[in-house]
Amino acid sequence: MTIPTRNKTKAKDSAGWFDSHAMSHTGRVRPVNEDRFLSKPLNGVWLVADGMGGHSHGDVAASMIVQAAGRVGHHAVHEAKVQDFHDHIFGVNQDIRNLAREHGLGVMGSTLVALLVTGQHFSVVWSGDSRLYLNRGNRMTQISKDHTEVQQMIDDGTLDPAAAASFKRKNVILHAIGVRELPHLDLLSGELKDGDTFILCSDGLTAHLSALDIQDIILSQEPETACNSLINSALERGGSDNVTVVVVNYRVAPAHDGRP
Repeated sequence: MTIPTRNKTKAKDSAGWFDSHAMSHTGRVRPVNEDRFLSKPLNGVWLVADGMGGHSHGDVAASMIVQAAGRVGHHAVHEAKVQDFHDHIFGVNQDIRNLAREHGLGVMGSTLVALLVTGQHFSVVWSGDSRLYLNRGNRMTQISKDHTEVQQMIDDGTLDPAAAASFKRKNVILHAIGVRELPHLDLLSGELKDGDTFILCSDGLTAHLSALDIQDIILSQEPETACNSLINSALERGGSDNVTVVVVNYRVAPAHDGRP
């Protein structure tokens, strides 16, 4: 029995409260967990990295990404935080490539999906097929868009979405950190609202649970309980891959009326 990795954190800024929890499990099939996560509410940074299975030392690449993102500092301006994050990811992309070349390890790489928050502003940054969902007002939205061959074919109109689950090359990833000279990162930004819940996850979760499955679980549970329930649901349905989940809930701080 693999002992799952957990991390629970709470933090408050001038605008509101964050309650977040992270959990990772090897699953029921893979011998090694190549997933890694980062949860730093005080810095406004959460991340999931999924080392590329079938390539050399995917877990090392994922760990290097987490370490790099963990060095993102405090910023009063959100754009500065996003730029700092990009700089660290571009740097670790080269570090991963250098390590692979120096030790003859072949291709090393990892997906990533990250949530960056400053005040009322948030950004989602991703490369690969790890995902971020936002539940706002009981409406679940997938914010990230998979960098996969199957998603590209759906976008091009050459593959029916209904056939995606059985597509033979559905696991082919088009972008990841460490595999090319320059990493490909997509970015989407927005404004936080009271009650927003973000779910970051590796594809070990979405291989078994739909967006509606995830929503049903997170709507009725606090982040810690939701993480446990999501992981357990993936394991009960086969646990075919490493599975990692980070749940982040935001609440607006109550207004101070000036009385002691």
